[in-house]
Amino acid sequence: MPTKKNVTKNQHYIPQVYLRGFSPDYLRKKEKAKPVEKYTIYRYKLGEKEQQKIAVPIKSICYEKYLYEMMDEQGQTIMPNYFECCFSELERMFGEYRKKLEAKVFVQDNFYIKCFLTEDEKIFWTTYMVFQILRVPQILHCAEEHCKTIWKNEVSDIQARNIARRFTLPFLKKIKENDIEIYLFDFLWKPMKNMSFGIGVDPEGKIVTSDKTVFIYSGREEIPCEEYERVIFPISSQICLFMFGGKDKQIYNKNFLFPINEKDREEILKSMAVSAYRNLYSNHFLGREEIRYIKEVEKDRPMEVEAHVIF
Repeated sequence: MPTKKNVTKNQHYIPQVYLRGFSPDYLRKKEKAKPVEKYTIYRYKLGEKEQQKIAVPIKSICYEKYLYEMMDEQGQTIMPNYFECCFSELERMFGEYRKKLEAKVFVQDNFYIKCFLTEDEKIFWTTYMVFQILRVPQILHCAEEHCKTIWKNEVSDIQARNIARRFTLPFLKKIKENDIEIYLFDFLWKPMKNMSFGIGVDPEGKIVTSDKTVFIYSGREEIPCEEYERVIFPISSQICLFMFGGKDKQIYNKNFLFPINEKDREEILKSMAVSAYRNLYSNHFLGREEIRYIKEVEKDRPMEVEAHVIF
């Protein structure tokens, strides 16, 4: 029977391949590539007075021990590393699709084309964002508690853990359209279906991300909604995906590339800061103006950002 010895111990919920795009080492990778484990990143802990001045290794953050493992009643793992392997494939695809963007966002002529992203790219990025939302420990732990609330004493803690992973991470079987395992995915994905896409490119490489990489603003209280107002997803320190819904679709083009300016950087940083669980990540030591942006929105953050605060 498999045991924890067969399983990856530190399971990253924000992939290292993603965080690498926000590392100061990533911008220099063409000069001298570094092993993945050598990449570092600057961390800003929300609510603290001083920023951490030393960059930390990306392998040392955004992980939880045995986060994705399901277990039997004796505490032994079932299908060890199954979800880890599924996410590994998704992360491999992330790296490939990010390279596709990097190959074309700096081509000047592309700022004038009407359909910048292909249909394949749009499907990938919306799918990736939903899985990134669902895979964080806050969501998984919230799902566990929800299971305990529904079934009360009928399920053990381990059974609640397994059920939460089965219905939050729909990788255990081939999914059909009406399967219950796809409910949470569709809940988050369908409002993105008809939104417009804008890829912002920042040659200065100052885009910041967080431990909650996808910012979603619905503009209304009812959930689920037909369409989000705005989605912001930093892809690297130089590339950020914007999605526009509602009235904004009448203002912006449907599928376009645009240069990021200081106002856009402010919107990205404030969006990441107001929605993050606890930490912001960047490839640079944040400047005075960036700190000011963060302080402006920190008062709007809940005392503790829990899993149910998705938007």
